[in-house]
Amino acid sequence: MAGRGVFPLGALGRAQGHPSALKIIAGGKLRQLREACGLMPKQVCARLDVSLSKINKIEHGHLGCKPQDARAFLTLYGVQEPRYVQQFMELVELSLRPEYWKPWRTTVKDFFAPLLALEGAAQRIRIYEPFYVPGLLQTPAYAAAVIRAEWPNRLEAEVNRIVELRMARQAQFARQREQGEAPDLWVALREEVFEYSVEDRAVLRTQVRQVIERVERGEVALQVAAPQVMSQVPLTSNVTYLRFGLADLPDAVYVEQVASADFHQDPEQVEQYLVRLDRLATQIRTPEESLRWLKQRHNRL
Repeated sequence: MAGRGVFPLGALGRAQGHPSALKIIAGGKLRQLREACGLMPKQVCARLDVSLSKINKIEHGHLGCKPQDARAFLTLYGVQEPRYVQQFMELVELSLRPEYWKPWRTTVKDFFAPLLALEGAAQRIRIYEPFYVPGLLQTPAYAAAVIRAEWPNRLEAEVNRIVELRMARQAQFARQREQGEAPDLWVALREEVFEYSVEDRAVLRTQVRQVIERVERGEVALQVAAPQVMSQVPLTSNVTYLRFGLADLPDAVYVEQVASADFHQDPEQVEQYLVRLDRLATQIRTPEESLRWLKQRHNRL
């Protein structure tokens, strides 16, 4: 059978509950099968009467593969064994389910969607944030204050929708924790985040208290960086590294700027950021030192 050596899928793990991750896995497998058959995308276009754009989007996980298209691809690539066909069709069906954040789709910026869609499928998440407490740890009041500061022209209804989405993300992680499937979360923050990220001292104090509680419950490993240390590590933007631990789902890095972001799954680029995060972890306060510092900061607020 053509492409048989690359067909079997590994265990899906956490990715099973995340349609966007499954789209990437399904698309990657179709790309492997096509290449194993020695076919170029244009040749597939001609044989199946589909556009080159559609093939590229499906193979890169940017577009879900409809069941009828999936069967056509498998037939063209010589996948006929019933168990393999059934396995792949089940994967396709799972990938077409709606995301939990679909109700907020119009609120989500396009550059943020890949992170939102994939973070819950990760085994491990590592975040460096130079400006704010990350959304996964924010209180509603702190989230609203940050959103108003970043987008002062937003209507209050829009602010509330974004806050709702951030709380929905946290609820998603809480459900995963209850099932023993939550990603390991590591966060590195600059001291200034707990000093100046929002003006309201009461809001900041409550936020710091919540971070302390989540650290003490073991929900997050936190390290706090002193300003002078950051000159030794070339990280200036928000960086989120996603470790999936699946052969069919490459690790990813999300790097956010003021009005845009980059989402990398190229192994070389991902490795560069991972090296920087590893170096950062060795240069700043340990988790134990960070918790003591944070409690002292809380008492000063």
